[in-house]
Amino acid sequence: MCKTTFLFLILLFSRAQAFAQCSTPISPPSCSGAEALLTDNETIGSGTSKWYYGATVTMNSLTMKGGTLVVCGNLTIDKFYIDSGTVFVRPGARLVIGSGIGAGLVLRGDSYFYNYGTLEIQRNLSLDNGWATALKPNKVINATRASIFKMSNQYLVINNTHSWFVNNGNAEFWGIITDPMAVGGSVCLGEGSSTRMAVLINKIADTYRVPFGNACLNVYQFSQFNNRLTPDPRLFACIGSSHVSTSGCGGCPANNWGAAQVITNCTSCGSLAVLAGPVLSLRGNRSNSENKLEWEYSVASREGYFIIGRSTNGRDFFTLDSVRVNAESTTKFRITDNNPLPGNNYYMIQYINPVTHTTVQSNTIKVITESPTGFSVHPVPFTNKFYVTDVKGVEKIMLTDMTGKNIPIRYSAKRERESFEIDVMQKIPSGIYIIHILTKTNIMAKTILKE
Repeated sequence: MCKTTFLFLILLFSRAQAFAQCSTPISPPSCSGAEALLTDNETIGSGTSKWYYGATVTMNSLTMKGGTLVVCGNLTIDKFYIDSGTVFVRPGARLVIGSGIGAGLVLRGDSYFYNYGTLEIQRNLSLDNGWATALKPNKVINATRASIFKMSNQYLVINNTHSWFVNNGNAEFWGIITDPMAVGGSVCLGEGSSTRMAVLINKIADTYRVPFGNACLNVYQFSQFNNRLTPDPRLFACIGSSHVSTSGCGGCPANNWGAAQVITNCTSCGSLAVLAGPVLSLRGNRSNSENKLEWEYSVASREGYFIIGRSTNGRDFFTLDSVRVNAESTTKFRITDNNPLPGNNYYMIQYINPVTHTTVQSNTIKVITESPTGFSVHPVPFTNKFYVTDVKGVEKIMLTDMTGKNIPIRYSAKRERESFEIDVMQKIPSGIYIIHILTKTNIMAKTILKE
């Protein structure tokens, strides 16, 4: 096994947002046949409720201004306008919001869709910035396992701190865009749910959450990331064979699925049987000066192997080691990191089967290694020279990049404050580097930013 011997320090650590559960849908009103019926071209104002039941009908228009619509049959509305209000689609019912207006549907706050049947929207849907508040949010909830939500050729855009999409059943989009004003957990996926799209664009951290059980997300064409998608290993990312992923900003990694378990060359959630299937589950703990890792995977084949990744920030992983599957009866695996990094160590496992072209990603775990830095570095960021101060008994100073590659430097001792002047001897790109100092009694390391 190949071990990395260089020491790293974490540059940045942010605690994950506490997250309990998806927003709960309100139960739909009943349909007795005696309620006030919806009529074509009607406006439903605040305090007013209207029902639709009966034969399949296409209406020209409906305007929602604070009222409530309850759909008990099969209804298509060609031109649907909403300022605010609540829409219920009951079990077995179907509502189609047509494309007659020719523009996207914008929810401006105090707007709620609770779908217990089938809801199809044939316009782009925006949960938009500037109107919704904590007291008047936007909520679109696909309420049960049997619920179907369809926007097959349209985008859902979430760009508001008080806007959420919840899927407890089956949902299909052309794409979902979570913009900078969205909030973590703005796309909440319930246990056993399936969400399918051609395009995924994510611009903030942890927008997709799976609080309980397992959920499947199928992205089959394109994804772009400005931040990690999820902290939840309960999310299975089913990635199509022709899928392409790109970075959304300088330094942002593509394919930043976070803690999701990623399955490549995947056709659909239905082809996986992952919602109750095998999970690549990773655990770890600190023991003396080592970090011990254990994981379980019940369907590893002899052609497959595991890659163990390690990171200082939970985003950028470098290969620590690999483990071959020697026998298909083996379901439990373990490895020891004999030279863990000082500070936070993040680990993630990938199982790769080159025969079936399958890739499965584990959850990400963190193991903390306490290690004093014992010195100061300035200026930060640096150009081609920096100084180390407050360090005694120096025997050797090294500079490496994040992969452990040595960077040539020249250093000389100064009289003041046990300091050293470090000159970088070659041109290096901007980014994060690690300064390593060996003294008579200790080995220390600290990250430093190159301008």
